[in-house]
Amino acid sequence: MAANLPPKILEQAASGGSARQAAWGFVLSNLVLPGLGTFAAGRRLEGALQLVVSQSGFVLMLVWTNSFVRTWKRLGSLPDDFGPHAGLCALGLAMFFLAWIWSLASSYGILQDSRTSGL
Repeated sequence: MAANLPPKILEQAASGGSARQAAWGFVLSNLVLPGLGTFAAGRRLEGALQLVVSQSGFVLMLVWTNSFVRTWKRLGSLPDDFGPHAGLCALGLAMFFLAWIWSLASSYGILQDSRTSGL
């Protein structure tokens, strides 16, 4: 069963790649899509949770955007406030930001692991 899993950071250096280079790739992935780098680094549960939180926040922001544009079209001008469902946007932003900060903390741990591997 374990043979089907992709290698973790520390195991990748043995296959010809530098663990440090791989770790920086995971950090970059986390900056672009929170949780992706963590998941790719072999921290499956943590990465999956980060992805779920970040993408849930993104979906909430899309729902608000759709609602805002529909209200704009219906009124013929920009709404005076943030439109209906403004709370969804705030919650979505908070969730995405939380996942991003969490993935940065994970990235720090990934970089630390690559340093201590002695490679």
